[in-house]
Formats: sequence, structure tokens, C-alpha cells
Amino acid sequence: MNKFGPYLALAALTGGLLIAAEIDQRTLQTEGQRFELSVPKEWPAFETNKTEQNAVYYRIGPADTNYSIQLHFNDPSQIGTNHLVDSKLESFVASGLKPVLRTTVEKEVETHRFGAREEGVYARLTDRAPKAGEYKYYTSGVRLMGTNVLVFALVSNDEDFSALSNTLAVVASVKPLKW
Repeated sequence: MNKFGPYLALAALTGGLLIAAEIDQRTLQTEGQRFELSVPKEWPAFETNKTEQNAVYYRIGPADTNYSIQLHFNDPSQIGTNHLVDSKLESFVASGLKPVLRTTVEKEVETHRFGAREEGVYARLTDRAPKAGEYKYYTSGVRLMGTNVLVFALVSNDEDFSALSNTLAVVASVKPLKW
């Protein structure tokens, strides 16, 4: 049996639950592009934030839950989008997570492809000793959409992979819009 079978089945089941919910098409306007994505209607509006390096990212996720999603669109200073191609997605995700491996249960980064054309890659790590109020899981990933790049992060406490499945469904729904 495929060792990823249970994860894929769970992702399909949970993704189906996301799709069965009332879905809202939302639009994000970045500095150079507009994007549309599908999220459950009850989710609050996107929060726009900036990193310490002044890179803009968007935070979304259901209110009062145990997870939060961050989306970074086409930010070359933060993600090196100038040189990112499909064959480099796994190494891009793995190299970004390598510095935190010493604090995780996992000994190495294991990446997984997702999306209708497997145009995305993610990896999930487990905090070895989360403190009270901290998240147990950290997921990082990237998805190529033509010349656009979406980097995402998920912090969660979902033992059942439901937050991960919902995140992958949202990320897979993102599409660039024409002006």
C-alpha cells in the first residue's frame, strides 16, 4: 500500500468537507497582481501584515480555531521567486525548514506534492516540546501558478490533519486574475 494513502484519503475527505461548506470567492490585491481564492464563507476577512523585512503577507483562517494560515504572493525578497522552477520545489521547501529540524520530532524534511497537476509542495514538522499555548505543527509549502509563486505557512494543533487539508484546498484554489 502507498505509504501516503491514509494522508491522501484524509485530505480528499476533509477537502470534500471544505467544498461541501458554503464557499466564498475572495479576491486579494497585491502590489502587482490580483488573485482569487475559495474559502469557507464563515471565515473572517484576510488580515494584511508585514514581516520584519517589510514583506507583505496575508493571514486567513477560521475564527476561534487552532490554526492560522499565512500566504506570501510573488515576493522575491522573501522567497527568491526569480529562480524557482517546478524541479526545485522540494529543495526550496526542505532548505527553508532545515534550520528548525533540531527542535522537531522529524529527523529530516519529508516533502509531498499536491494540487491537480502536482504544482505544489509542502512539508509538515512536529514541535518536539511545544509550550502551553504554542502550536504543535508547522507546515510550509509553495505552489507555482505560471509565473506566479505562492509561499504558504500553517501553524496548527490538528492531530487529524484537518487544518492541513483545508489549507491545501485553499492554496490549490488560488488563481491569478487578469487586469
